[in-house]
Amino acid sequence: MSGIRFHVNGKEHIVPQSFHVTTSLNEYLRESAGLKGTKVMCKEVDGWQISTIEGIGSQRKGYHPIQERIAKFNGTQCGYCTPGMVMNMYGLLHQKPNITAQEVEDNFDGNICRCTGYRSILDAMKSFAGNANIPDSKAIDIEDLNKNLCSKTGEACTGKCGQGLDLRLNDAHWHRPTSLDQIGEVMKDNKHKKIRLVFGNTSTGIYKDDGPYDVYIDLHGVKELYSYEVNGKSVRLGAATTLTQVIERLKANHHKPGFKYFSDMSKHLKVVANVMVRNGGCIAGNLMIKYWHKEFPSDVFLMLECAGAKVEIFSSTSGKKETSSMMDFLNKVDMTDRVLTAVILPCLADNVVYRSFKITPRWQNAHAYVNAAFNIPIEGLVIKGRPSVVLGGISADTVHATKTEDFLANKTLSPAVLKEAYSTLRDELVPTENPQEASPKYRKDLASGLLYKVLLSLQPSKSSQVRSGVEDLHRPTSSGLQTYQEMTHDFPIHKGLPKKEAAVQAAGEAVFVNDMPKFQNELYAVFVLADVASATIESIDASEALKLPGVTHFFSAKDIIGENNYMYGGSLFSLTPHELKRAIITELSSGEYCHPIVFFISETQAMATTAAKLVKVTYSKIRTPVLSVEESLAKDMEFKDARITEVVGSPDEAWKTVDQKVEGTIKMGSQYHFYMETQVSLAVPSEDSIDVYSSTQNLDACQDAAAQIIGKPLNFINITVPRLGGGFGGKVFEPAMLTAASSLAAYLSDQPVRLNVDLASCIRIFGKRQPFVAKYKAGFTQEGDVKVVDVEILADSGYTDHGAMFTHDCINYMDMGYFVPNWNIVGKVMQTNKKSMMPTRAPGTVPGALIIESIMENVAKTLNKHPVFVKEINLYRKGQKDIMGHTLNNCTIREVWRRLKDIAEVEGRLRQVEAYNQENKWKKRAITMTTSKHHMHHYGPGLGATVTIYGRDGSVAVTQGGVEMGQGLYTKVAQGVAHVLGVPWEIIKVKPMQGISSPNSMISGGSIASESAMQAAIGAAQILKERMQPIREKFPDADWKELCQRSEANKLDLSARFFNRHELGDPLANYHTYCAGVIETEVDILTGESQIGRVDIMADYGESLNPVIDIGQTEGAFIMGVGCFLTEDTKFDKETGRILTDGTWNYKPPTTKDIPIDWRIHLLPDSPNPFGIRSSKASGEPAIALATGALLANKQALEAARKDLFGVRDFIPVDAPFTPEKAQQSVGLDESVFAV
Repeated sequence: MSGIRFHVNGKEHIVPQSFHVTTSLNEYLRESAGLKGTKVMCKEVDGWQISTIEGIGSQRKGYHPIQERIAKFNGTQCGYCTPGMVMNMYGLLHQKPNITAQEVEDNFDGNICRCTGYRSILDAMKSFAGNANIPDSKAIDIEDLNKNLCSKTGEACTGKCGQGLDLRLNDAHWHRPTSLDQIGEVMKDNKHKKIRLVFGNTSTGIYKDDGPYDVYIDLHGVKELYSYEVNGKSVRLGAATTLTQVIERLKANHHKPGFKYFSDMSKHLKVVANVMVRNGGCIAGNLMIKYWHKEFPSDVFLMLECAGAKVEIFSSTSGKKETSSMMDFLNKVDMTDRVLTAVILPCLADNVVYRSFKITPRWQNAHAYVNAAFNIPIEGLVIKGRPSVVLGGISADTVHATKTEDFLANKTLSPAVLKEAYSTLRDELVPTENPQEASPKYRKDLASGLLYKVLLSLQPSKSSQVRSGVEDLHRPTSSGLQTYQEMTHDFPIHKGLPKKEAAVQAAGEAVFVNDMPKFQNELYAVFVLADVASATIESIDASEALKLPGVTHFFSAKDIIGENNYMYGGSLFSLTPHELKRAIITELSSGEYCHPIVFFISETQAMATTAAKLVKVTYSKIRTPVLSVEESLAKDMEFKDARITEVVGSPDEAWKTVDQKVEGTIKMGSQYHFYMETQVSLAVPSEDSIDVYSSTQNLDACQDAAAQIIGKPLNFINITVPRLGGGFGGKVFEPAMLTAASSLAAYLSDQPVRLNVDLASCIRIFGKRQPFVAKYKAGFTQEGDVKVVDVEILADSGYTDHGAMFTHDCINYMDMGYFVPNWNIVGKVMQTNKKSMMPTRAPGTVPGALIIESIMENVAKTLNKHPVFVKEINLYRKGQKDIMGHTLNNCTIREVWRRLKDIAEVEGRLRQVEAYNQENKWKKRAITMTTSKHHMHHYGPGLGATVTIYGRDGSVAVTQGGVEMGQGLYTKVAQGVAHVLGVPWEIIKVKPMQGISSPNSMISGGSIASESAMQAAIGAAQILKERMQPIREKFPDADWKELCQRSEANKLDLSARFFNRHELGDPLANYHTYCAGVIETEVDILTGESQIGRVDIMADYGESLNPVIDIGQTEGAFIMGVGCFLTEDTKFDKETGRILTDGTWNYKPPTTKDIPIDWRIHLLPDSPNPFGIRSSKASGEPAIALATGALLANKQALEAARKDLFGVRDFIPVDAPFTPEKAQQSVGLDESVFAV
């Protein structure tokens, strides 16, 4: 056969055999078909009908209702994830046109969005559900689904129509047989070769280094593998049954005698991987991952083994089928010449209790800390025979808890039997040590807790409180409410408009750097990274890599013409000389793991990646890396010149007057930015310069680094920033490393060079949020009025003292909404062998908020008062001075707090929570309130804007110095220009930032770029308006188009530039944004799992420039804070310093079911800001501080449990992220409290 044939959006594509066998559909669509809207991985597709985002709707052909709906609901910010969201819903509606709101929420578990906080996306998608209580809801018109249907069936493609296939693809052979016999023939013909059976190929997301293989056998065409048979004794599922189909078939049969356990199985399967994996991956594929990787905690294997299921296996040698138990399949059957053909699920006796569990770091799309299944035959309190207790996540060798099974066999349940069962289980489990996984103790405790849950369910309890241990946390469908005052003056400023480019993003037409078409003779670059954190580099051997075909160049520090430095301070920050020096390529030593050592350029991305893996680096003087501030302190590695001391008031005197004192320690780990668009730079030589396209928040830094490295003036570099797929501070400094490296490579090779860093490498190479340990002491009155606070901060700066600026920010933001008259703060900047820390959304607010909110909660605990009332006492009043010396004449925090407390019915809900906790021993709830006082300062030189009117038709174009990265900058700029010129905002286009038109600009960060860019555009538009005024006076009745034509005829310059120069307030802030939040959570005490039940937020954004956008910013910031404080754990290898959490398998930002179940956002009305642009305030960062409440509420719930269980009234130390492991372990459970 000459190639693979399939249709994309109705157009036939023939893929020749020259493609590499591992080429994904995603790669083909983007690089060969030019369909850049596709940004996710798909599978092999011969004979298929494929729809992409471009095929369902566009601005030229008209948008699809899903695209229109997500734009209307403000469900896009940066827009990078939006095509995936749209196509996920498109596929879901094909499966279920009459969908429910709950089904929508259940099917967005595989889509990550860092910007929006998910609520607006879910509302947009749930608006297609018939039962959704959402304004503007409307079901999908069936005609909108009938696009790109299969020409053979007239239905959506199922992927099963392909003919047999036999392809030689470079050095591998690809077969697609249509029968088991053909599989057998291929296996016999390739007996001594490495064979890979392929269906969904989902395992490559976990085990990326499996292979390479000589022969690939695609199983999609084998009809025998799709069988489905039901009888009274069993249900037979073909091996190619997808996990989604398994769920549907279990649901279809769970009401039948003997199959009620299917209900529990189907519920469990819904939290296996995500909907895309479940749609693509089959039941046999999951089992084969477990077969080849015994440590893999397969939920499928675990449930099947516990149920006593069997597998059917085809032998290519004998040509026959045989059945095997799950354990024999795992440990005894040689699968090298065999194929799984079916799974057989048995009918279980009526007296069997079957339950399964999966305890994970977040609600969905996460592998288990521990998973478990229990099959217990019981009559009354007597266990009949031997139960089955199957556990995953303990060790590669642990499947059954055999000693516990033996002990429980034929036992009559009693307190003594239960106690012995827990003890037996704990004694027999020996969890393996794995730095990537939870601690052995937690995993053992989880297993005991899950056994308790099951045994508790088997007997009537004398205590209704105890029964709460039986059930899992229940999460209903989420809902949201947003209220705001929409001002009518300055229209369309202050109007809640959707983002201007939302529909373009939803159609996949928004162009990011890596979406730009390939240039002629373009080359691809890949870094080689240091793989030890602290050592001397002796030699670098690239000889093997340079032998590869297509590898054209190899660059090291020796090839740098100019300066090996990418850090740029300009007039933005007060950086020390040490901070200003950051090598692009390491020369002699490695002080931080994964810093670039050298890099290659090649004709293909794949070849460059392969070349990088072949480089041999020799090290000497390898030292154990320093990875914590405690270790750094012990080794005297403080950057003493960077130490910060802040004294406010008279703390020494204040200590003499307080009634009580409290002290404690607070810890916070790091956080990766998790921008959806990874770091990328494209450098293209032109006639007398280099054109650079960068994904950066800081154009000037990139231009500076690119010019420096080749020893050229700044005007040699023409730089453009199309837009960003998220930034969050992670693209302020680090992109300069890429623009410098790509520019050097382009200059030396005289060819275009694209440097696109994958997710894992981004996490390894680039700096993150600064971790810290803070020790505090607070003095206060009997009423809870805090008079004095001492804090010592040990801040992890990484390898350089670059983190000193974030330590300084932390101190400046530490008061949040609370007035403390006396402070003594010492910030110690500690060196470690981690990457140098970088700004991450609200770099000072996040640690500052965690410190002061924790102190307030500890004060409340000491006084036996609820934190809400202690915090309320300490709120700022108008006229008081804050920690930086600002007089807060316009402070609204008490008004925000009062209104929110009333609207959220806090006092009534506090009573409800107390009553709930008295009634439930193993589920606890808590409520707290938090504040944010975020000072906005207009740092840097400012931003400029040029507004151009085209005289012949009156359309308007704007270019300005701010970077659009999802915050709505373009939209607010267009609103401002439309208002000044008095024209519809639809005729205004805002163009990408370019160095030549917006030089010497500040970074886009700190929440203020949108308002500054808008003010610059307003200034330029005002110049034009005044310039055109004489024409307007002469022709008062002329419409806009005629006015423009007459202005052009009168030779007016219809282009104007204005620079919005930044002036700092006194002493620093121009104004403050105030927010407050009410956060209610619920915790499962036995597992540490939690959920956010309700969140109410009130924010003072002045007269919001665009309330819809500002609410979106609020929600996105809050959920990023939830990740920082609850789920996003960063772990390191103690021997090498390697970061272990370098991908989505083990790094867990929040997903759609980690958001509040009930989420209400209110903007404070009637609060114009006299110091803001058009009376507004910025919104990008303040709300992230409120998420501290999720951690602190969880902690309150756990403290309530400790009071119930042990009679103690203590304060659990604050340690973020407060993962389920940390939460459960903080209670101190043992078997003595497992009462019935």
